[in-house]
Amino acid sequence: MKITGIKQPFKTGFRIALLFVAGIVLGMLPAKQVNAQGSTSSLLWKIEDNSLAKPSYLYGTIHLICPDDFFFTEATQKVLDEVEHIAMEIDLSDPQMMTKMQQLSLNPGRKNFSEDLTEEDAKVLNEFLQANYGADLTQLGVMKPFALYSMIIIKALKCDQPASYELAFVKEATKRELEISGLETPEFQMGLFDDIPQTEQIQWIVEAIVEKEDTQEEFTRMVAAYKEQDLKALSGIIMENDQFAGYADMLLYQRNKDWISKIEKLAKDGSTLIAVGAGHLGSDQGVIALLKKEGYTISPVP
Repeated sequence: MKITGIKQPFKTGFRIALLFVAGIVLGMLPAKQVNAQGSTSSLLWKIEDNSLAKPSYLYGTIHLICPDDFFFTEATQKVLDEVEHIAMEIDLSDPQMMTKMQQLSLNPGRKNFSEDLTEEDAKVLNEFLQANYGADLTQLGVMKPFALYSMIIIKALKCDQPASYELAFVKEATKRELEISGLETPEFQMGLFDDIPQTEQIQWIVEAIVEKEDTQEEFTRMVAAYKEQDLKALSGIIMENDQFAGYADMLLYQRNKDWISKIEKLAKDGSTLIAVGAGHLGSDQGVIALLKKEGYTISPVP
């Protein structure tokens, strides 16, 4: 996709936002409850079983975070130095990834969704986009609402150049010449939101702008819980956001179930670090609980 006549800061923000679409909102959705078995204060979990030659690992990410808040524990770095494979929600090492996501972010026929906005909502959105990206709905309304929503939510971060755990994992894998794979395709992830009514997505957009302080406060609390590696506290914060609650089965729980057979295959093929949004790990329908049901020993790595 090529959008001309737009300031460079927008272009940079747009690239980041596309990663965000496949990241934080998908990975940080409501969790019904944190599994009561074992500690919930860890982002790194070991997967063990008699059928596995070596252990594999789960890692819960927050897909975008300010550099000052970014961290790897010594245990995580040790795992990165030892595993033979890295898997993420999507394969961000694919050189065609950004092009694919840009194409998938457009409305069919490049229809401009601003035609469906009220005059008041269009004014709110245009003012925000002009102030933050130097563009308005004339140019950006051809994007799917959820892709545009991600560009708004990203402004809740209190830094201009956020860091990404996924891109850090890509860097580590490249350095060690490890294979990288994705549990899903960008087509699948971006397509998830096609089943959510556009009117609801527009409402999310407007609320995120009008209630900017609340959005920032929620994200600040989420980052604090993440830095404490506290899945229980993290789930509690996430539960307060009801925008996605009606779509939790589609956007979170069903995906968790679909990943289990893929994770099993990866673990049996060799020691693998599977990095997914932290919101996928906890709850009675989370990846940790589902792997335990399959007989694997899942334990936190302090």
